[in-house]
Amino acid sequence: MKVLIDVTSSCRSVQNTGMQRMTRKIFAELARHAVVGRREAQCIELLQPISWNNIGNFYQALGEPEHRFLARPFEVRSRATARPEWRGHDPITEASRLISRPRIRLEDEVKAGDVFLVPDIYRDLRRNALPDFLKRTPARTIAIFHDATDLRLTSVYHNRGRKSRPYIESLALFDLVLCVSEEARDDLHFLWSEYGCTATETCVEPWPGELEGAVQQPDGDERSNLVIYVSSFHARKNHLTLLRAAEKLWQQGLSFELHLIGRNAGLPLNKIVRQIWNLQLRGRPLRWLRHVDDETLLREYRDCRFTVYPSLMEGYGLPIVESLLHGKPCICGGNGALGEVARGGGCLIVDQTSAESLAGGIEKLLKDRQLYARLSDEARARRFRSWADYVDKFLCYLQPASCIDAIPGVVSH
Repeated sequence: MKVLIDVTSSCRSVQNTGMQRMTRKIFAELARHAVVGRREAQCIELLQPISWNNIGNFYQALGEPEHRFLARPFEVRSRATARPEWRGHDPITEASRLISRPRIRLEDEVKAGDVFLVPDIYRDLRRNALPDFLKRTPARTIAIFHDATDLRLTSVYHNRGRKSRPYIESLALFDLVLCVSEEARDDLHFLWSEYGCTATETCVEPWPGELEGAVQQPDGDERSNLVIYVSSFHARKNHLTLLRAAEKLWQQGLSFELHLIGRNAGLPLNKIVRQIWNLQLRGRPLRWLRHVDDETLLREYRDCRFTVYPSLMEGYGLPIVESLLHGKPCICGGNGALGEVARGGGCLIVDQTSAESLAGGIEKLLKDRQLYARLSDEARARRFRSWADYVDKFLCYLQPASCIDAIPGVVSH
């Protein structure tokens, strides 16, 4: 079996948000299996990563820099930066790839018995190029669906439908779509119905809850007054509400430090950045660490008292899981996929749309030792699926459709 995996967003720069991290891990696990399992029936005989070129509008093979970004991004560049994608996603580098990388023609490369795998979102011209291939190929085609937040949060994303609708419609042409949460699958089927698409097979496969280097402290860290929020600067991530909540508490004299970790996805001087500067000029204990390497991220999780995750909507909510893996409580909303993760314990569920509610939650976890101890115990007791379990299931999905009929949770079209 030959597997072509689209790693476009994970092989061009050090950018390492949730989807890039999961794509890199899936590729690494499949590559490991391809090496150790070649003697097995229906094994992966060849795993080939490919990347979409936005200038040529076709797939290309990876060169040495792309392979390094895919396998070990922070060995290429570990310095914290606000926009990690600027070096690698820029037009000059893309033009260089256009000239120097071999073109991949899917029709020539993927045959019957092979697999074409797309584990990440695409809103570029792949949304126009892939449907024809998906309709004609005899290969098995699989996609991973993360969320429909840009179509559901119309108050935040006003004009995403032009690019997102073709993407959603093209997903219905895959043989199987793996959704990262129940909410993601519900949203996908709702949108397919709205758009008049014939639904394909879907199943829910949440991300594994394993984070290399995660260490739980036996009794939490009640001495710390550090609170962290790990997230890119998108409007739906709700940073401004969190900053209003923090300022309310600082004005009341509550002592704590707030660290924001993540890339700036907007304009260089957007509202979030300006508000950070304003609060820092007032002497507030607030730091924006920007996009950091894994070592720094793990240190922040270990050193904090608890985390906050006030995002309005998510497909999964990986930072909540990472917080719990460190035995640290998390303050978050209870809606949709956030609630799917939070209701298992270790989380203080609040109305994340309200600065007052967020402030109240932060104050409780800083002052109420009994509540903090209970949530810390719940966090340490949480158990998440392993990568071994996820990959074993994933390998089953790569097999022909006739082989997965007995897999629980697959919803047929």
